[in-house]
Amino acid sequence: MSALNDATTPVSIFVFGDYHVRSPGKLATPPLHLLRVLVYVLLKGRGEPVSRGRIRDLIWSDNGSERANADIRQSMGRIRKFQQDYDFELLSADSQSVWLNPGQNIYIDLAEFLDLAASPSPKGCLRMCEIYRAELLVSPVSAGSGFEEWLAHQRAALFADFNEALSQALQDETGLTPQERRYCASRLLRLDPCHEGAHRALMSDAAAKGQFSLVKQLYNACSKQLNDELGEGPDDATVRLYQELTGRSLND
Repeated sequence: MSALNDATTPVSIFVFGDYHVRSPGKLATPPLHLLRVLVYVLLKGRGEPVSRGRIRDLIWSDNGSERANADIRQSMGRIRKFQQDYDFELLSADSQSVWLNPGQNIYIDLAEFLDLAASPSPKGCLRMCEIYRAELLVSPVSAGSGFEEWLAHQRAALFADFNEALSQALQDETGLTPQERRYCASRLLRLDPCHEGAHRALMSDAAAKGQFSLVKQLYNACSKQLNDELGEGPDDATVRLYQELTGRSLND
């Protein structure tokens, strides 16, 4: 399913961070299993039908087979009821498969993120920053251990896509304005405080504005963060940039 604009679609589904469903005049927290099934179909099936049995065995992996069969029947019933209440039909299922219905005028933040990650661009990274507010499906309620293990792997893969796209966008001459570069760098550091490319981008921005005392503060903050978390100092590229920007050695 291709991504749509969440400002123009009648139903929008958000699975990053504070997950919810938005429709005209309504804001609701959907059944968590609806979102788990949706995420699995998008990431595992890439929108194609997936095995209902595989979903059962993942989400209810800690239950016995008889109870798991009952759980998935009940959950699919709740999913159908929620979709009816909010006047959409995104997910359908039969006894063998679960699938996304084509042609639905529904925005899904994960679908847009996957599209942007597949064809990254500097400007697209700005939108990725807006979408990636927090990890996927953050919830205090756990599913079966099988699903949680699978979800942890997917979260790591999505963050790696986000990290790589922003790292490339922060390179020189990518077409971002200084304000956009600051935004991307600050957003990346919120999620990866030891990302030296983001630290260097902020240092360069401060130097371009003649704020050399801020350059030193940013370098020192970077050094402390790396030492506290990794037990090491900045890499050669960060040290060299600091010296170039300030015209001084680290001993000055």
